[in-house]
Amino acid sequence: MKIGIVGGGIAGLTAGYRLAKNGHQVEIFEASGNVGGLAAGLQVAGTSLEKYYHHLFTSDTCIRGLVDQLGIRSKLQWFPSQMGAAYHGKLYKFGTPAQILQFSPLPLWERVWFGLIGLYLGKKNDWKEFENVTAVKWMKSHCGSKTWSIIWEPLLKGKFGRYYDKVAMAWLWARIHTRFSSRKGDGEKLGYFEGGFEVFNQALAKAVRKAGVQIHLNQPISRILTDKNQLKGLEVNGQTKAFDKVIFSAATPIFLKTCPELPADYIKRLTQLDFLGAQCLILVMKQKFSDMYWINMNDGDIPILALIEHTNFVPKEWYQGKHLMYVANYLPQDHKYFKMNKNEIFAELLPYLKKVNPKFDPSVVEEIHLSQDLFAQPVVPLHYSSVKPTYETPIENVFLANMALVYPEDRGTNFAVDVGNKAARLVDPSVQIPAFKE
Repeated sequence: MKIGIVGGGIAGLTAGYRLAKNGHQVEIFEASGNVGGLAAGLQVAGTSLEKYYHHLFTSDTCIRGLVDQLGIRSKLQWFPSQMGAAYHGKLYKFGTPAQILQFSPLPLWERVWFGLIGLYLGKKNDWKEFENVTAVKWMKSHCGSKTWSIIWEPLLKGKFGRYYDKVAMAWLWARIHTRFSSRKGDGEKLGYFEGGFEVFNQALAKAVRKAGVQIHLNQPISRILTDKNQLKGLEVNGQTKAFDKVIFSAATPIFLKTCPELPADYIKRLTQLDFLGAQCLILVMKQKFSDMYWINMNDGDIPILALIEHTNFVPKEWYQGKHLMYVANYLPQDHKYFKMNKNEIFAELLPYLKKVNPKFDPSVVEEIHLSQDLFAQPVVPLHYSSVKPTYETPIENVFLANMALVYPEDRGTNFAVDVGNKAARLVDPSVQIPAFKE
């Protein structure tokens, strides 16, 4: 078959790889100049760094299996990580059970109960009951008042903003369950590629091309061509390209825009779904900001989701000895930060960075990079499984394969590979996905 894939992110590349290896003629159309989607890299401190923070969990077997098939297992290294919480001008270690028991802002009984709730959710495998109740309601009724106001309320508001009280508990269950299944013993190790995720992106793109796939960069499609719910092809640069099947791996709002012949009820259903944009400042510094890899903001008045100090996780020697930190946010598309440049955003957030670390001197910042994407995070309301997109669309032989489909999981490279695998098998059920072996 002749198959067109829209989007050169990890899901699109994975689907193209599987289908081309199975003998199909595949073309991939990517609107930007890079493959990898939100895991694409930019040049920072002499090497490649993701535009948005990335790491792998040990439980991420979909992408780990593909890493092995690409022959780059030696590039994937595992490091201990230190999680933290910023609360009332103080940084607390908040990663292991022992550290949680020492988290003094919570009463002792709430610290113990916090751990027990995490253990319960981590071991519970059936998430269906959690999509009938919001995370706000479930957590308020199952944890202490301090745990709610200091831990869960800031997390949900930081992640989902004005939608925080609409999010199904199934989403939060998946966050906790993933961390639990990844943890071995008392500690946790996270995976990262020496050379960044661009090592994985380029190895996958190389394998895709070797299998005969054409990857067209800087080639956004303008339209999916259909006739009476039948696929005819894609319109690219004013030209028509015929395909037997199409996989659309870009964001759902872009799919709706480029396929106007979709049925009205389908369009109405999908336009009800909301998305948040992702924005990251990357600070290249002469000195470290903290001793922690990941710091959640547990002060509700700090307009930052998290600080991810990348070089407290992987060796700073990979980056010419510089210290790299992401200042991360999920924001509505109409947020004022999306209308500001990197220096303006940094100036806006500087007082809050100094609140987290009063000793922080902005003169140590040598470079600032800005990454942003308007459709990064789907908002997952109650009963999302009944309204979320499916791989099959109303247009015969057109398949959707993006991050809106991974529910109850959250977006991530492992689930992008999984989506690509599933889309490939829907297009051709004979596609084989080798099982991962530890």
